[in-house]
Amino acid sequence: MREERDRLMVPAELARVGRARHYIAWRAAVAGLRGNDLHDLAVAAEAVLTDILLSGEGGELEITAEEEAGSLYVCISHAELSERRMRDLPRLLDHYLDGYELSPTSATLTKRILR
Repeated sequence: MREERDRLMVPAELARVGRARHYIAWRAAVAGLRGNDLHDLAVAAEAVLTDILLSGEGGELEITAEEEAGSLYVCISHAELSERRMRDLPRLLDHYLDGYELSPTSATLTKRILR
């Protein structure tokens, strides 16, 4: 695993994805997300990670996090994915996030930081 300040590369394996979960929660807490906002981002990120694991592609996940204009953007990418597995993923992301962008190979999750 390689980790940089705002980027993590981790194998897309069930046994190793805990590191990705921890990184996303830690980055969100450092950015200032608390309580329900932190929970909402964690639920959305878990759904995206589950979607990737269901593909069975293996490979490597790239996770980046960036704060900008009062929002946290978390991008979860997997270069080898060809399609999303969970049909209701957009509906779930609509419910828990302030915005998102979804493509076959990446998902960018947006959560406003309320200070």
